[in-house]
Amino acid sequence: MKYFHNAFFCLEDAIEPDLQGLLVEAGKVVRIIRQGEKTDPAWEHIDLKGGFAWPGFIDAHTHSFSGGLYADGIDLSQCADLDELLSLLFAASQRDSELVIGWRFDENLIPEQRFPTVKELDAVCPNSRLLLRRVDGHSCVLNSKARKAIPGLNSSEELLTGPENDLAVNWLQDNCSAETILNAYHNAAQKALEGGFVTLHTMIGDAEMSNQHFALIRDRLTEFKAGFVLYPQSFNLDSALELGASRIGGCILADGSIGSRTAALTQSYADSPSRGRLYQSDEFWCSFIRSAHEKGLQTCVHCIGDAAIRQINNAYAALESSEVRALRHQLIHCELTPEPLLDEIAASGAVPVMQPAFDLLWGGKNGLYQQRLGGRHLQMNRFGSFARKGVNICSSSDWYVTDLNIAMSIFALTNHHQPSERLSPGEAIRSYTQNNAWLSHEENSRGKLREGMIADISVTDTDFTKAFAWEAACVTRVIRSGNTVYEA
Repeated sequence: MKYFHNAFFCLEDAIEPDLQGLLVEAGKVVRIIRQGEKTDPAWEHIDLKGGFAWPGFIDAHTHSFSGGLYADGIDLSQCADLDELLSLLFAASQRDSELVIGWRFDENLIPEQRFPTVKELDAVCPNSRLLLRRVDGHSCVLNSKARKAIPGLNSSEELLTGPENDLAVNWLQDNCSAETILNAYHNAAQKALEGGFVTLHTMIGDAEMSNQHFALIRDRLTEFKAGFVLYPQSFNLDSALELGASRIGGCILADGSIGSRTAALTQSYADSPSRGRLYQSDEFWCSFIRSAHEKGLQTCVHCIGDAAIRQINNAYAALESSEVRALRHQLIHCELTPEPLLDEIAASGAVPVMQPAFDLLWGGKNGLYQQRLGGRHLQMNRFGSFARKGVNICSSSDWYVTDLNIAMSIFALTNHHQPSERLSPGEAIRSYTQNNAWLSHEENSRGKLREGMIADISVTDTDFTKAFAWEAACVTRVIRSGNTVYEA
């Protein structure tokens, strides 16, 4: 037996001061030891060194393959200007790699306020395929070698958005070896643990009809230090069922993103006459969602603008609400939600799966949301409003889009730019533990530190139930099924 002790333990969503330790056997908590109770010296005593021990944190929505792949690429988020960006890409191209990836690029953060041209990319990287992705993943540019390699890419535009962006990214990532794919998931697992997460929900598929390497990862789940909950990310219901999946989707797209002005709005953008666009018709979504529902598949659809959210929620609302609640159909991102739409979601039984760091990075006065939406930026990422309506809030990073960093995420939830949308520390912790375990129908085995539950524990040096500086917080240990899988 293993006895984890010398920590401040949070069994559900609050620190329990009289708790002395947890006794674990065969990967499960078998006994909660209170202060004053005797312990057995024969137990394996594991000292948590005065840290704060939480139920193992779970991230409900990640692009783990992309994130793991990009871990070997070039992070462009800190580029000062185009010259620095091109210099970094040139240096990467000298490694004799088949594919050079630049990611997390935000054109709004450099003086030129634009993407590099194909000509500029060709000059620094003529011999390898080069993919440069916008931070939100909904726009990209390629060099000529990459453009010519992709069958069916006929766009005359250098900046690829919508279906052309998806075609380019998915083709380049589809053409990776099994070794590269597995390495990407090992990278992702390591990033998860470093960020404090025991489990990641992750999509595998091209958001069309291919589920890519789903079977490869499904059959090797025990090889990874972190847990993965797999989503076949396609519209191929038969394939999902053949793969043994109980859900479908993830970032199958109802619309795009605010940053790329492709999120579908009911009113035009504040800085553009565009309203974005819906990627599919109402009839398409009603048919697809009903078919998935009838096959018992939990359905998960990317929808960011209010027009797209309403479109998907209406398809859920056409079903029996008790059945929607039972399957826990998801509204991925669910960002722009005026008051009536909040009520419609609460009535349908759908689950918002949201990203706290989006508000931290792009919310507030003069932030990206206000630039794009004007006064409607106050209707973005409404965690507090959903909580007051009794809606289960499930939280995630959307990694690679934002970091796998539980301290940053909890801080973002409790310090939302709109005070009315802040969660209490307990609610914030629940949104990454109990609620995310519930989302994957594992509420009876994960998400709490209770007797009979799996012993997944995230340990930090910081108390998230009080005010804290997230940049200074550290993950000190991660325990999965009673075994230490990460120690700082």
